[in-house]
Amino acid sequence: MTNSPISIRNPWILRVVSLAAMAAVLLVGGRAFASSYTIKTPEVTESGGEWHIKVRIDLSRAPSMMHTPMRFTFSKEAVDERAIMTKGADPVHHRVVLETSQKQIVGLDVDFADPSGKVFKSTYFEFDLARKDGYFEAGEYLVTLSGPDGDVGTAQKLLLKGDNPPVYRGSMDFSGDAKSAKNKKKNGPDIQSVSSGLDGGSQEVAQNDTPAAANNSGEVVASGKADSMIPTGAYSATPEEEEVKGHPSGCGCIVAGASESWSHGLLGGGAAVFLAAGLLLRRRRA
Repeated sequence: MTNSPISIRNPWILRVVSLAAMAAVLLVGGRAFASSYTIKTPEVTESGGEWHIKVRIDLSRAPSMMHTPMRFTFSKEAVDERAIMTKGADPVHHRVVLETSQKQIVGLDVDFADPSGKVFKSTYFEFDLARKDGYFEAGEYLVTLSGPDGDVGTAQKLLLKGDNPPVYRGSMDFSGDAKSAKNKKKNGPDIQSVSSGLDGGSQEVAQNDTPAAANNSGEVVASGKADSMIPTGAYSATPEEEEVKGHPSGCGCIVAGASESWSHGLLGGGAAVFLAAGLLLRRRRA
C-alpha cells in the first residue's frame, strides 16, 4: 500500500492554514492594542525636596471618564546612602540594596481629555514625589501602574537622585579622656560611691527651724527640754494607801468604806464577846 501525496487543495489542510492565519492576526492585533505606559523621566534629580515625574499612558481604548483613577505602586529596591566612614570626614555615596522591598501606593486621577473635553486613549501625565512623605528618598524604584481594567503595561525602573541625610558608619570610640583615665583603677570596674539617701552616711540634709546642736566630738546633742513620759503624781500615795500606812503585817483586813472609829468599836465588841464566853465556861466547870 502506497501513501498518496498530500495535496494543498485538500480541504482539511486549507482549514488548518486559515485557523493559523487568524490566530496570528489576533495575536498581532492584541499586542498592537494592548495597554502600556512608559516613564519619560527614568532618572530625576531632586529639587526643593521633590522629584518631578513624567509618564505616557496608552490604553487599549479610551476610558469612560475624563479623569480616571489609577494607582502607581513604587517598590524601593536600593537606597543611595551617604555614609561617613571616619569622624570629621565628608559623606560618601553607597548603593545599599534592600533585602525586603518596601512598597508604597500612590493613587492619582489621570486626565485623558483635552481642553475641549474630548477623551483619548493615550495621555501624558506629570506628578511630583515628595521626600517629606517619609517613604521617598534618593534610590532605585520599580514602578507598576494599574487602572480600572487591571494592570497597565509592565514594570518600569525609576532612579531618584539626591542627597539623603548622612549616616555615620565608622567605628565607635568608647575611650574616655586621658586625664580622667589616670584616676580610674587599672583592673575591675570603676565603682563610685553614690548615696541613695536611705542610709546614715554623711550627706546634706534639710535643716529644721531649730537644728540640733553638735559638740566638738561630732555627736549630735539634743537641745531643749522634753516633757516627762511619767506623770508627776505617779509616786504619790493614794488615800487608801495612807490609811494602812504604819500598820503591822498580818491580815490587815478593813471593810471598804468603814471609818476608823467604827473599826475600833467592832474590835472592842469582839473582845467583850470572847470574855463573856470564857466566864460561862468557868461557871459550868465549877
